[in-house]
Amino acid sequence: MATIRSYLQWSIVVINTFCVIFGILGVVESALELQKYNYGSLDYTEKVVQIIMGVALVVSAFIGCGGALNGSLKLLSLYIFVLLMLMIGHVWKLWRYDESRIRNSVEVMITYTWIEELVERGKMDALQYSYHCCGKRGYSDYTALSLKIPNSCYQVEKNNKKTFYPYGEGCLSAVSNAYLDIYRAEKWFHVSLIGVEFFGIVLTVTLICNLTADTLRYSY
Repeated sequence: MATIRSYLQWSIVVINTFCVIFGILGVVESALELQKYNYGSLDYTEKVVQIIMGVALVVSAFIGCGGALNGSLKLLSLYIFVLLMLMIGHVWKLWRYDESRIRNSVEVMITYTWIEELVERGKMDALQYSYHCCGKRGYSDYTALSLKIPNSCYQVEKNNKKTFYPYGEGCLSAVSNAYLDIYRAEKWFHVSLIGVEFFGIVLTVTLICNLTADTLRYSY
């Protein structure tokens, strides 16, 4: 029984080590993504929720390790409760998964920035540099309006000279694809965490049963 308990305890510690890493990565990623959205928007709120979930995952890992190593039934019970709440949060995120919402949000942002570009040149530069795109739907957006294609639409080569042709992809397409790649990765991240947390609950329940069985045995 002692060998089984030791295996369960260290298995929980190993799982929670990964949870700390995942939690920190989730917080950092969400904090960086948070800057892309307007304060108070639905996307902004979802990123805040993800940050809270990441922090909760890290805290739960320390609770789980403490409960496992000390054989504390109270800490282990609290650990299970936190994991269940996190699993509910992941399911909520998956239930709200909607790629069309991301596309619509990006389209609104790009359209607004393009209108600003027409009023004051240079507003599209940051997007065009970052996502290697040009115009809203392509560089023809500039030429159709008899506007000079900005330097941000060209790739700079090693000799610090820009390429002859501008980027062919428009920023609406490039930014949408970039945002969707992150959004899809987040979906699988939540799915993976559900699996890890479920396994953690199974191990913890088994450890609690092991500890309870020993307590009952010694009471006799």
